[in-house]
Amino acid sequence: MTAAQQEAFEKVSQSVMALVTNLVLILDAEGKITYASESVHHCLGYEVAALLGQPAADFLTFEQAAEVKSNLSAPPAPEWRQYQVRHQNGSWKNLDFTWTSLLDDPLVAGVLVVARDITDEVQIRLELAEQRKFYRTILEDLPYQVAVLDEQGRYVYANPAAIGNPEVRRGIIGLTDEEYCRWRGHDPQVAVNRQRHFDEASRSRRWVNWEEIMRGPDGHLKYHQRHYHPVFGADGHLDRMIGYGRDDTERQRRLMMNARQTQALRLCAQGAPLQEILNQILSALEASFPHSQATLCLGDEALPGPAAPGMTADILVGAVRVGTLELQQPETGDLAEAQPVLDHLAGLASMVIERDLHLKQLERLAYADSLTNLMNRPAFVRALNQALASRQRPSVVILDLKQFRNVNSRYGHAAGDALLVAVARRIEHSLPGCSVARVAGNGFALLIPGGPVETVITALPQVLSQPFAVRGETLYLNVHIGVSSEAQPQEDAEAIVQQAEHALRQSKQLGQTISLYDAEEYAVELTAMTLEAELRQAFTDRQLVLAFQPLVRARSGNLEAVEALLRWTHPQRGAISPQVFIALAEQSDLILDIGGWVLQQACQQAAAWPGGPVQVSVNVSARQFESPRLKEDVLNALVISGLPAHLLELELTENMLMTSGRDVVDVLEQLKALNVRLALDDFGTGYSSLAYLNRFPLDVLKIDRSFIQGLGLETYGQKNLAIVRSTIALAHELGLEVVAEGVETGLQREILVALGCDLLQGYFFSAPMPLEKAVTWRFGSGPRSAKP
Repeated sequence: MTAAQQEAFEKVSQSVMALVTNLVLILDAEGKITYASESVHHCLGYEVAALLGQPAADFLTFEQAAEVKSNLSAPPAPEWRQYQVRHQNGSWKNLDFTWTSLLDDPLVAGVLVVARDITDEVQIRLELAEQRKFYRTILEDLPYQVAVLDEQGRYVYANPAAIGNPEVRRGIIGLTDEEYCRWRGHDPQVAVNRQRHFDEASRSRRWVNWEEIMRGPDGHLKYHQRHYHPVFGADGHLDRMIGYGRDDTERQRRLMMNARQTQALRLCAQGAPLQEILNQILSALEASFPHSQATLCLGDEALPGPAAPGMTADILVGAVRVGTLELQQPETGDLAEAQPVLDHLAGLASMVIERDLHLKQLERLAYADSLTNLMNRPAFVRALNQALASRQRPSVVILDLKQFRNVNSRYGHAAGDALLVAVARRIEHSLPGCSVARVAGNGFALLIPGGPVETVITALPQVLSQPFAVRGETLYLNVHIGVSSEAQPQEDAEAIVQQAEHALRQSKQLGQTISLYDAEEYAVELTAMTLEAELRQAFTDRQLVLAFQPLVRARSGNLEAVEALLRWTHPQRGAISPQVFIALAEQSDLILDIGGWVLQQACQQAAAWPGGPVQVSVNVSARQFESPRLKEDVLNALVISGLPAHLLELELTENMLMTSGRDVVDVLEQLKALNVRLALDDFGTGYSSLAYLNRFPLDVLKIDRSFIQGLGLETYGQKNLAIVRSTIALAHELGLEVVAEGVETGLQREILVALGCDLLQGYFFSAPMPLEKAVTWRFGSGPRSAKP
């Protein structure tokens, strides 16, 4: 090789070495640096010229320097070894070295050393090691159960929370759940369930949660919340399954305790026997501490002091100790943990025992008359029911002391009470075969078990006619007596008592001493009372509904308004006439509630009428008109429904306005102030003066159907025609709109059109209809579909 070629080769070699990132060194036999690549400067900061001739060991740690000297005499096989090398700034860098001996090569005559900088890798490995240590520490100390399984379902890790026994923890590694359960003697179904959830998590690639119940070594059930979380590799296959778990036994025990405690309260509210409730409380305590024995002692069984070993809590009624709730020392947990639960349940036992005592006391008060110590009415009915259940045929006698108020007024209530007690004792003494009760202030009832009742009702007036010595006074009594019929076993006790009470009322009304029950008279009285009660129930149960009858323009037949009419279809009796049930409602304040409801319903239906709101007429009863709440009911109906006030028309009758105790004009003016329309209904049937039409702020006059039905007939037809013609003319002169009610024929319609009547209403156009038909009604074309 020529000198030029040699020079060119060296330049090329230098250029190549400048591109090498690894460090390249040549050491002589003494370990001194004879060559260093430019990368040494970039990695360690030393100038290359300054390194030449320097011992390589000077840049290493003491231990590693000795190793290098040894390697120079016998270089190791080419393999990478890690060394720490001092940087020019004094810091240490981690490098991997490999040695190649070229001492025998005359051109090199040294050891070729190649190194690479692994400082960052070492740092990363250290950090990763720290992280692994950190997370492993967390897993080891984590109270939550964690286990890792491979893709075959074999355990590769389990933390101490998952398996507390170190030997079992080591032994489970490499086992499947089936092998583990067989080893530990667990229910094999546990392994089957786990495998099923393992497969589900692998297939769905999502979390799977379930609850697991296992029986522990002590024989008690253990509850666990389990979760599987699958982890997949880059190739999409299952890499490992992470299992999480939590011992849920204590929470489940608390839930069971709370459930039994709730059941105890429910049984208490339902009036269950006291012992059954206390058993639930005892079960709640045992559910909370299944490893201990619980005992509830009452009365003489209660220990005088704390039991040992264990703990107790007193059961108190007021300040009196009536028992103890006892618990042996728990095998798990300590006294401080168990005592609050024991105290709480003892307090619950105290409450239910005290309630039981109160109920018994209330029962005594509920079934005994406090003055005479006789049975009261509920106790009497109960005794009668028992007699009927035993297949007896008892009779009931109810008596009332005549003019008993005079005794209280003249001699004082103390004397009256003493007289009642004396009457009670005399009846009991004189008629020992009868059960006696005080059922009213001065009323008594006798239960005659069976046999002839005549002996008792004959003897009773004689027994009570004898004088009574009360507080130094001699008092004489007379009585009214009502007697029921002989009861049959299937009859209701309350009904039998009501029979006797009805007979007693008859006795008082007729001025008799004794009256026997009359079924026919009672049926009349009962029907009216029953129907009124059923009407109240019908209103509560929404059995009442509205029907709507159209009011049409006389000439066109077009719908102008509807009248809302109340209807009642009884579930058993069928349709009840409005004249009947409205009259019943008028006898009580029920008509006010019904009337208010009708106003609201009518306005709501009219406001929601297909095609836009329609005018609706509502009848106002006499009781409503007399009530101050009428104005408020009208206003509420308008506000709730949103119906414009001028579309609501209130119909009032002549008799109502003429007989009202209120200032009629003032009431009408208040209603007109709401902008509603007022109509005078059934005009012509009352006895009002025509002058009232000018006084009252009316908008509409409705001619009664009795005048309309005579139109076109030979008999009275001309008179009716004259009345209707004059009424229409008078109403129009006063600015009133006229409605003819009861139009039933085409001839009647023609006459009314000719007379100039404004609106017509009657069966010729339509009978009152349910809402669903009324909204589709059109005269002459039958029902039509409602607009959307």
